[in-house]
Amino acid sequence: MHMDASAASERRTPRKFTFFGSYDHSIDAKGRIIIPNAYRKALGDSFTLTLTLDDRAIAIYPDAAFEEMVEALYRLNRRKPSVQRQQDHIAKFSYPGLQADNQGRVLLPAKLRQYVLGDAKDVEISGALDHVRIIDSAAGLEEDTYYKEHRDEIADDIAELEE
Repeated sequence: MHMDASAASERRTPRKFTFFGSYDHSIDAKGRIIIPNAYRKALGDSFTLTLTLDDRAIAIYPDAAFEEMVEALYRLNRRKPSVQRQQDHIAKFSYPGLQADNQGRVLLPAKLRQYVLGDAKDVEISGALDHVRIIDSAAGLEEDTYYKEHRDEIADDIAELEE
């Protein structure tokens, strides 16, 4: 397979990963969360709330990272019904151009909050390299338990990808 120089360069160039760590927070009575200080600068003045690609969490993307994701969606073949459904689903649950208030709070739109978190009040806010991830605290504990129980299999799967 032939790859032009820019595509080869793009594959070798690592993305800038800026979001690390995990914090426990609560959703207030108005449906807001506090964005941890560790993430505020990297998110910038404006950001997008949307779904994670696996549809299991709320994602907060810096505008530039969200634009990259949307560009990748546009490159998919829209004539395929599954692609069209995925694009429509992401668009339905995306809220670009949001800003935190002076206390670092952001309102989680009701439709997005209900779809992902249901009635949960306690959430885990964690770094996911190019975005921030928000999930129900109970789901976060389930993910941690799953990883502990399957870490050897996961490591083996990753090793196969590197070969």
